[in-house]
Amino acid sequence: MLNVWDSQRFLQDVIPFAPAIVTRDPEKGLQFARQHYPVVLKAISDEIVHKSDSGAVVLNVDSDDRFLDEFYRMLDRFHSPVMVQKQVSGVEVFLGAKRDPQFGPVVLFGLGGIFVEVYRDVVARAAPIAPEDFDEMVLDLKGRKILQGARGKRVDLEALRDIVVRFSRFVATAEGWEEIDVNPLMALPDGALAVDARVVTRDSRA
Repeated sequence: MLNVWDSQRFLQDVIPFAPAIVTRDPEKGLQFARQHYPVVLKAISDEIVHKSDSGAVVLNVDSDDRFLDEFYRMLDRFHSPVMVQKQVSGVEVFLGAKRDPQFGPVVLFGLGGIFVEVYRDVVARAAPIAPEDFDEMVLDLKGRKILQGARGKRVDLEALRDIVVRFSRFVATAEGWEEIDVNPLMALPDGALAVDARVVTRDSRA
């Protein structure tokens, strides 16, 4: 399994990610954080699987004092570089892919957060997909009204469509991957930005 930074670099040509840097230098990290408060800090280590459970992720860092406290704590605890990422709020969407023995590369799409973990509100299509396939996938979701503007949350469906279609073309032709999770991909009123990703390579599954 690639760590979050390597996963992001694996997908960077097809998925837009929230601005971020990875560094061991607190001054460099602080300069970036001052331009993007609030920020998220993440310890970057191949050995950390569940970052939230292990304390390797800190949200809502919005001051220099807290940034330095958390940055040094991560360096001391995990002995690894730290990702400093602009914190993004939006509608959480799940985007993923897997290799199915029968259908080959398959794209998975749904609402993120509790909708993935509890309701399993995810739909699948063989890759690559066309724009109209994405529209059908949205209609198949139980929580589709959230993407259609329920509760006053406007989502840029056109941007989501472009990202999912482009991602489907990538997974249909790219080599080396076995599973991909982009969760969450934050759907915004204007565009969308991913804030976390997990890529399992074929070598790592061997």
